[in-house]
Formats: sequence, C-alpha cells, structure tokens
Amino acid sequence: MTPGQPRPVESEWRRHGWILAPCMAGILLCSVNAYALGVMIGPLEREFGWSRAEISIGPLIISMIALVCAPLVGLVVDRAGPRPVGLFGVVFYCAAMALLSTTTPHVFSWWALWGLIGLASMFIAPMVWTAAINSRFDKNRGMALALALCGTGVGAASVPLLTNTLVEAQGWRAAYVSLAAISCAIVLPIVFFLFQNLKAAPSSQSATSAGGRGRQIRAEMASPSFLKLAGAALLFAIASCALTSNGVPILLGEGLDAATAAGVAGLIGLGSIAGRLGGGYLLDRIDARKVAAVSVMAPVISVSLLLATDGSKPAAMAACLILGLSVGTELDACAYLAARHFGMRNFGTLFGAITGLLLFGNGLAPAIANRVYDVTRSYDVVLVAIIVLCVLAAGLFLLLGKYPQVEAEAEVAVPEGTAPVAS
Repeated sequence: MTPGQPRPVESEWRRHGWILAPCMAGILLCSVNAYALGVMIGPLEREFGWSRAEISIGPLIISMIALVCAPLVGLVVDRAGPRPVGLFGVVFYCAAMALLSTTTPHVFSWWALWGLIGLASMFIAPMVWTAAINSRFDKNRGMALALALCGTGVGAASVPLLTNTLVEAQGWRAAYVSLAAISCAIVLPIVFFLFQNLKAAPSSQSATSAGGRGRQIRAEMASPSFLKLAGAALLFAIASCALTSNGVPILLGEGLDAATAAGVAGLIGLGSIAGRLGGGYLLDRIDARKVAAVSVMAPVISVSLLLATDGSKPAAMAACLILGLSVGTELDACAYLAARHFGMRNFGTLFGAITGLLLFGNGLAPAIANRVYDVTRSYDVVLVAIIVLCVLAAGLFLLLGKYPQVEAEAEVAVPEGTAPVAS
C-alpha cells in the first residue's frame, strides 16, 4: 500500500458506500406492507366482519409463494445481477400494494390480491439488496449489511404511524393507494440512479458448467451448515413476526388506545436500528454464531415483560425496544453467515432459499397467532410459544461450524463501467 493510499477498510467505504442508499430504500419498501397490516386489521374487521385469522392469511400466501419463487429470483440475481430485478420489483410491488384498495367483501379477493403482493415482493426481497452489498464489502461487510438493513427499522418506526394517520384521514382504501404512491416516489428514483449491477473481474478459474453449478447448489443446500442456518432463520422468523406483525393488536389487548399502541409499536423500529448498527459492528469482530444466538434470545425478555404486566406503557415500550434490538441483528447475521459459509458464487440462490423460509415464517406466524387469538381471545399462549422457538433458534446458530475457506475462490466484482481500484 503506497503512502497516502486509503487503508483497505476505508477503500471499501469510499468505493462502494453509495450502494447503501438504494439498498436501504429497497429493504424499507419490502417492509411497508407487513408493518401496515397491523393497523389495517381493525378497519378490515369492522367493514367486512372477517376474523383476524382470515385477514392474516394474506401474509401466509406470501410465504407459500416465497418458498418456491425466492430461490428462483435469487438465481436470476446470480445470473443477471440485482439492478434489473430491483427496478422491476419496485414498480411491481407498489402497483400491487395500491390494488389492495380494490378489495371486495369476498375474502377471496383479499387473498388473491395478497398473492399478487407476494409475487411482487420476491423481486425486492433481501437477497436482491444483500447480494449487491456482499459482493462489494468484505472487511466491513457486517456494518454495511447493518446500515442497509436499517431500512426495516425505518419502516417499523414510520409505517405504523403513517398508516394510522392515513387511515384516520382517508380511510383504509385510500391509505393503501397513498402508501403505494409515497413509496414509489421515494424509492424508485434512488434505485434507478444509484443501484448499479456488478461485473466480474477476470478469474483464473474456468467457468463451471450449468450442470456442475446446479450440483454445487444442491450439495450446499443439503449441507449441515445450510440446514442449521435455514432452520434457525425459520424458527426465529415465526417467533419474531408473531410479535411484530401483531404488535398493535397485542398492545391494544394490554389496554393501550390505538394511537398510543401504534406509537409504542413504532419503537420496534428504533430498537432495530440500534440493534442493526450494534450487531453489524460485532459481526465484523466476533464469531457471528454467538452474535446471532444472543440476538434471538432477546425477545424472551420482551415476552416476559408483556406477560408480567397489564396496561403498563413503560413496560410495553421496553418490550418493543428490546424486540427491535433482536430483530435488528438476526437478518444481518443470516446474510453474513450465508456469505461466509458459502461464498458469493451462489449467494443469490442460497440466500434466496433462506429468504423464502424467512418469508414463510413471516406469513405463517400471523395466521397461527391470530387463530389462537380467535379461539382464546388472548395472545398469551402465543407469547409462551415464542420463548420456546427463540431457545431452539439460538441452539441451531451455536451449532454452526467455523467459517470455511470459501471466499478465496470468489470472483472479485466491480461496478459496471468502472475499473478495479487497488487497495
């Protein structure tokens, strides 16, 4: 390294820091519909008389689509790059979200529109944005992922309040249209102008045949490390989403009014931002298995506070902040561990499969949680089950082995139209 030349870590930020803006915007967009749903449950119940379980089938439909489509979209990302996938996804997703305003009194229309949302969301799922980050960052990969994934924290902090304001001012139908318009107006220009594809620098290794690559992907998906990582991600997705997606209804059950519940639930987003930044710092310095295990145990504290108190706003605020800290670290850790254990050659496909499981858990959790509520008229059974799931997820993370030496074989990627910069 010549005098005056930036150190490797500094070089990563100088060369690639701009990519974080579109990645954060895309990840925020992907969270809008999920964080809006908790506010929409009440108006939908009143207008159509549907049960909460029926309303929550929408996210379950997304989860079923994700199991099949997320790995396929990840494969497209590996082949074509994330830019065309992300651009198409932003427009498709916003249009689909606006169409939710056309829901009829037949619950099947609600489910059909959620099917469209589910298909659209695959094109802005986390593997699109994390593939771009992992291909550019190595030494500061954990912090780069954390900064971009703060988009979900921004969404959790702002979307419930924004949605509640729009519903009160316009009604739930117009609120969906407004959410879609606002989202598209903010995210599309950022992604269009700043989100570049990558091209691989020349590699000393010959290209693997399509058949050989397919065998490699299947072998990686069948490996113990992948199964443990995917299992931990699924269990925690179910546990965390049972809380986050039903945050407002759970807090209403605690005796808070609608506006207060929406505001307190928004603290999940603030906590997740702090969790992501702190977790990203730790991922670059400590074994990610331990960081992930500690983070997925944090909701046990949140659940304990909710079970031990009734109508306490301070306790509810503390529970939401702690939950946010946990949610803010777990997805970053999964993306980080996937890249470290399997490299970048098939990252889109492999993390697409994990993303599919995450979304499956996100869809399954509200349906199960609200079915339990419909039967028991309480979320207490759900809260107890969350403790068990968190303990199991932590155990699977701890059982992952050390990072294998896979990244030495990875191809170096640079933005299209630029030349590699020595570091």
